[in-house]
Amino acid sequence: EELPHRFFLHLTDFPMADLLFIVGTSLEVEPFASLAGAVHGSVPRVLINRDLVGPFAVQSQHNDVAELGDVISGVEKVVELLGWKEELQELLKKEKEKLDIKEK
Repeated sequence: EELPHRFFLHLTDFPMADLLFIVGTSLEVEPFASLAGAVHGSVPRVLINRDLVGPFAVQSQHNDVAELGDVISGVEKVVELLGWKEELQELLKKEKEKLDIKEK
């Protein structure tokens, strides 16, 4: 299956990133498998996943962080640590309302 055009538009964002989140993936299928290496070596990479994958499993960098286990629980933990819980709940509520309107 061909990737959407917008995927390729954002490849140029990686070299400018200050932080990279990698969530719920095996990092085995290209082009996604190489995206973790598309940021500068000084950029912190946060893996939220069931298992260590890709460069996290082979040779992690000094500023890599891995939250292993259930992905939803991992995201909730990061959201809580960042103090974004209320904002996330409000965003989820708004998006659910949009879905409810579309279903009617």
